[in-house]
This record gives sequence, structure tokens and C-alpha cells, in this order.
Amino acid sequence: LGARIVEGGPGRVVLELGAGPQHRHGGGVVQGGVITQIADAAMGMSLATLQQDGLWNTTIELKINFIRPVVEGKLRAIGRVVEMRQTLLFGEADVVDDRDRLVARASSTCMPVPEGQGRE
Repeated sequence: LGARIVEGGPGRVVLELGAGPQHRHGGGVVQGGVITQIADAAMGMSLATLQQDGLWNTTIELKINFIRPVVEGKLRAIGRVVEMRQTLLFGEADVVDDRDRLVARASSTCMPVPEGQGRE
């Protein structure tokens, strides 16, 4: 999609995406799956910052609320850790536009997996 990490630290990751015509659906706004993808990635990466070496995570449940439509411009997904348990990990993300207005809010439940699992 063209998203990139612009900030990162323990329990927090920010992704940025320059949304344009290639991200729009037939109705002329950025497709919800694009917004969901950057939110999911930001949440997963924020969890990974606090996981042990050799572990990653995979989303097992995701909820997202879309607040306002976006046609184009910079989108930022701010992912943060809510809680880390042994077998379940919880994250949240806000997606904001280039005027810092809330576009979407997401939450996810993830499970830890060994790094590289599923790449065969």
C-alpha cells in the first residue's frame, strides 16, 4: 500500500500513508480495507515492540469504527499496546488525517506466534 513507519518506541508505532486515487473505491473515498490494514499493522507492530525475541503476533479479532471519509492526503495510524498477557495481546489504533481529525478507531486481539511461522 505504500505505508511506512514514521515513529516507534516501546508499546507504540506510528504508520503513515499518502492516500490517493489508487486507494479509493468506486464511491470516491479511501476504501475501508486500506484504513483497516494500516490500523492493524500499527497495532501488531506496537505489540511486537514488547514481545520477546523470536516471537511475533497474529490478529485473531479486529474491530474498527469509521468516523469520517477520506478522499486523499496523509493518513497516520497510531498503534498502542493496551495489555499483554501470556496467550493474548490487546492493542488499539487511531487513524487520523492530515488535519489530525479522527478517521477511524480500531482494537484488536492478537496471539503470539513464533517468528516466521506460516512462511513455508
